[in-house]
Amino acid sequence: MRGRLSRHIEKKDTNWHVSSRKKLKVSQEHKMKRIYVGILDLLDIEEKNGNISAENKSTLRSKILNIGNDQIRHMRKEIDERYNVEFIPYHMEFKVVPMDGVDPIVGGETK
Repeated sequence: MRGRLSRHIEKKDTNWHVSSRKKLKVSQEHKMKRIYVGILDLLDIEEKNGNISAENKSTLRSKILNIGNDQIRHMRKEIDERYNVEFIPYHMEFKVVPMDGVDPIVGGETK
């Protein structure tokens, strides 16, 4: 049991695993940024509607960006230090099915 567990504890640093971690970090960073971009858009709307002042919006914007960027740095560091990641690429198979009695060029029936 112990030998089996230790395989999961070892840090995997093959090119595939490093590349997989990088893909995960880029993907998650994009998703996190979309969250605070959406919040910033809402702040713009609230300012235009007169619900918050330009000064308050500027302060909130700065805080939102700082918090978001800090969380992205923490996420990237945590993935690098604590996770073994393996990217599973999309795989599609197309099966060729013979069509008896159909002309493959024009798709019509043969005589």
